[in-house]
Amino acid sequence: MKRFNVLLAVPLLLAFGCQAGPDATSAEWSQLRAQRGHFEGGTWNKELDAWQGRKHQVMQRLADRLLEQRPHEEGVRALMGEPDRVVPAGSAEHTDWLRRTEWRGAPGGTLWSYHWRGNHDQLLVAFDGQRVAAVGWLYAWE
Repeated sequence: MKRFNVLLAVPLLLAFGCQAGPDATSAEWSQLRAQRGHFEGGTWNKELDAWQGRKHQVMQRLADRLLEQRPHEEGVRALMGEPDRVVPAGSAEHTDWLRRTEWRGAPGGTLWSYHWRGNHDQLLVAFDGQRVAAVGWLYAWE
C-alpha cells in the first residue's frame, strides 16, 4: 500500500505546482531571513543589507525559479515560507504596488511580499488565481 501512495504522490505534487520545493537555496534563504540587519533594527550587515549582498542574490535566484516554474501557493510556501505581507487585489495598496514595482511577468491578483531589507525593499510575488504570474522588486529608492 505504501508503494501505491508514493506512486500517486509524485505526479500529484507536480500537478499542483510543488516542484518548487525546498533545496539548498531555499535553506539558505530561510537562514538569511532569520537574521536581523540594519533595516530590521539590527546593525549593518553587508550580507543582509548591501545591494547584491548574499540575501539579495539568494532572493534573485528564488525569484527566477518562481517565474520559471510558476508554482501554486503551496509551492511558493515550500520554497520561501510564509510571506511577510499579503495584499489583496483591489486594495489601494495593491494598486500602488502594481504601479511602483519593477515586474517580470504579468501581475494581477493577490500579491505576496518577502522582505529583503525590511519593508524598504521587497520581492513581490503576484498570483493569477493560484499560480505565480509575475515577480517583481518594490524598492524604496532611498
